Amino acid sequence: MLTWMFRPQCAACAAPTGPLCEPCAASLVELGPSCPRCAEPTGEQDLVCARCVRAPLPLDRIVSPWRFGGPLAHAIRRLKFAGASHVARTVAPLWAPLVAAAAVDAVVVPVPLHWRRRWKRGYDHAWLLALHACELANLPRPVPALRRVIGGPPQSTQPAKLREKIAGAFRVVDPRAIRGREVIVVDDVVTTGATLAACARALRDAGAISVTGVALARAASAE
Repeated sequence: MLTWMFRPQCAACAAPTGPLCEPCAASLVELGPSCPRCAEPTGEQDLVCARCVRAPLPLDRIVSPWRFGGPLAHAIRRLKFAGASHVARTVAPLWAPLVAAAAVDAVVVPVPLHWRRRWKRGYDHAWLLALHACELANLPRPVPALRRVIGGPPQSTQPAKLREKIAGAFRVVDPRAIRGREVIVVDDVVTTGATLAACARALRDAGAISVTGVALARAASAE
């Protein structure tokens, strides 16, 4: 009975296999050629996108292994909006190697939810994503160095222009953990990069020497 209850499941469709069943895994699309600063898909390797030329984000770079869409997007939505917290562990193999490569000699800091949304959801999805990826990659546990002090609607529901207004939403609560350190900020999806940028500003102000964003999936930003 326990074996049946805790059998591996596809993170997207719940088929009895993981992390993704064969059809869902076949739907994954690698990020491919993208901007070396913000990971915006460009179609050309090492081509800096127009936005980063005009107004670069306050991060050293953003990296992500997959494009957002299809069954992967469904898996992320299950994690965030359907109470499927186990999805964070299931998808860990899909990006743990990238987290490991980015986090050499660095502190891993998840993007936190505002406490009201965390209380309503029952867990913080970015914390779980970072925790399971670090465990699989044999990295130290993530550090809860950030707190979201300004709430608001989910970024996924906001147009690009409004997403930029998240500046000042985060505060460093444990400066000793990040002062003089390289920091990896982990989130589920990056679109405009506004959330990662707001985290990066707070971390740099508290003494981080570099900030890299790592996301499970990259959605094309609509300017």
